Amino acid sequence: MTGNDELGHSDFNRHSGFGLRVCRSFLVLLSSLFSLFLLAGCPGEDITPPDVAIIAPADGDSIAGPTTIRARATDNRAVARVEFFVDSTEIGVVTSSAGDTFEYNWTPAGMLPGTTHALRCYAIDGAGNRGSSPPITVHISRAVGTHHSGTIGAPETWTVAASPHIVDSDLDVEALLTIEPGVTVGVADGATIAVGTHSPGGISARGRTDSTITLTALNPAPGPGAWSGIEFRVNAATNGSILRHCVVEYAGGGGALVRCDAGRVDIDSCVFRASSGRGVSASGTGLRSLSHTAFSGCAGYPVSVALGLVSALGAGNTLTGNKRNAIELVGSTVTASDTWPNLGFPYAITATLTVADSSNPLLTVAPGCSLLFADSAALRVGVGQPGGLTADGTSGTIAFAALGPGNWRGIEFWEKTDPLHTALNFCRVGGAGAAGSAAITCYSVAVTIINTRIAGNAGSGVYTFSTGFARFENDTVTGCVGSPLHIAAQYVGTIGNGNSFAGNSEPAIQVIGGTITQNVRYQRQDVPYHVTGTVDVGSQYEPALTIESGVVLQFDPGTALTIGLAAPGQLLAVGVPDSITFTGATAEPGTWHGIELHRYASSSTQLKRCRLLYGGGADQGILFINGSVPTLDSNEIAFSSNYCVYLQNTILDPDTLRQSNWLHDWAPGFDDIFEGP
Repeated sequence: MTGNDELGHSDFNRHSGFGLRVCRSFLVLLSSLFSLFLLAGCPGEDITPPDVAIIAPADGDSIAGPTTIRARATDNRAVARVEFFVDSTEIGVVTSSAGDTFEYNWTPAGMLPGTTHALRCYAIDGAGNRGSSPPITVHISRAVGTHHSGTIGAPETWTVAASPHIVDSDLDVEALLTIEPGVTVGVADGATIAVGTHSPGGISARGRTDSTITLTALNPAPGPGAWSGIEFRVNAATNGSILRHCVVEYAGGGGALVRCDAGRVDIDSCVFRASSGRGVSASGTGLRSLSHTAFSGCAGYPVSVALGLVSALGAGNTLTGNKRNAIELVGSTVTASDTWPNLGFPYAITATLTVADSSNPLLTVAPGCSLLFADSAALRVGVGQPGGLTADGTSGTIAFAALGPGNWRGIEFWEKTDPLHTALNFCRVGGAGAAGSAAITCYSVAVTIINTRIAGNAGSGVYTFSTGFARFENDTVTGCVGSPLHIAAQYVGTIGNGNSFAGNSEPAIQVIGGTITQNVRYQRQDVPYHVTGTVDVGSQYEPALTIESGVVLQFDPGTALTIGLAAPGQLLAVGVPDSITFTGATAEPGTWHGIELHRYASSSTQLKRCRLLYGGGADQGILFINGSVPTLDSNEIAFSSNYCVYLQNTILDPDTLRQSNWLHDWAPGFDDIFEGP
């Protein structure tokens, strides 16, 4: 049994293996038959693009109006649609055909006469394969479009259906001309569109974001200035004109792409480019608003407006690629109060600007503004009539600078400047000083100049005539050819703290001599005071001249500091902790006369810890005391061309003076102290 069982099991395995092999072979056969069925019953992947070509119009044809573009398109399966393009713009899609021919009716609206364009088709099959036709060129006939010239004397509309509109010669618009969105206007070489020459007229060109209005040159190869431009003249209807979503290009032969002398024109969301002159020029009542408009490729200023129209300039304008990306301001006098906003671009001032009128106008310059002045131009305030200037750059520095490589004259505050409303705060004044002028000049009016930098000027920094300052603090004057500050002796006390005067060709504040009639305090600055004339302290008000510790005064030859000569006066010079220096402009004995204390000098006069050097030019010592009794202590008096101290009509004791002061280096043949009767 055991053997038979083993035999039976072996046979079973043998027969079972055979059965499995048969089953596998059958499955392979079924799979092959199924694959053959699939291959025979289903087509392969479609990767073949259609063939397409334009058969009408012919390459080089002229198009005079509506025309049918015919394209022959074939495919190994089927063409689903044909797309028609002019240049790079799709003009239509066709999904049905007559046999293998697809047709599209094209009206070349907006295509200017004389221009050449490329036609191309793309055929797409069901699998998305895309075939391209060879391009052909067509020429737009010079007869196409609607032609205009002469005078528009009644309201008229230029429709997009009749586009392009051709201006063949000068066109006078003496009524309302309405231009529909999408219209193209081609203007002949040298032609002008003039609005309101003789009668009220206007242009209402209200394009849309997706349908702009284009006013361009008719010339198929235009350049800047091909046509003259649009001019809103003296009789242009008030509030009757608007340019919105318009492109104006290749004009400027008349000075600007658009010139607005009247009509209160609104310009919004336009593109102005390729001008042989300015972009927009406005004067009188020509402009009501200008905003969100892009200017490029202008050979002149992209925007040029009269002084009274600055407020018409709105936000969102861009200036790129022009000869100078600035706003030109035209005119000579600001006669009404105005604010100049920061528009993101500098103001170019091409002639001297005056702020003055019987109405006392105030010109306010907004933070962040830059005012650029042409060579030899100046900003003058309060000339002959009242006026004021407020330039507060606290939230954005305000710049007054040169327009070109030369220098402008500077800012001038004249005698009728309104001091209560005039101030420079956080400003920069540079590139001034033409014709030897100062960057800032003040004539008989005390203004406020604080936190301001005055630098790089061809003349002095600040020059005052018969005046000081309401405030002069935390200012920097540097890089000037001349002195940083020129001021009369009696007004030196109006120079405040925190200033820097270093880095100028004359390293000192220039002080003009004269009489001090009111109390004055000379504060310590970072440069000396250079005194160019004799300073006399005395008046019925018994003024005191107070010199702060650390002050240095340098005196020119022949000058002196006199106290109480003809009227009561006082000198308080207490050098604690730093000594006070009175010296000559050059380090030579006798350069200046010295300090003179006369009979009206107050007995409260004090000289303590002072240095009196290089005087004696009047042969009366460096310190001449005549009929007064000052307090003198811990002073150095030296390098005299004669005596150190000259005493006359005084009870001061020479020995006491020698003990309490340091006297040295007097001239040979003289004593340290001369004691007269």
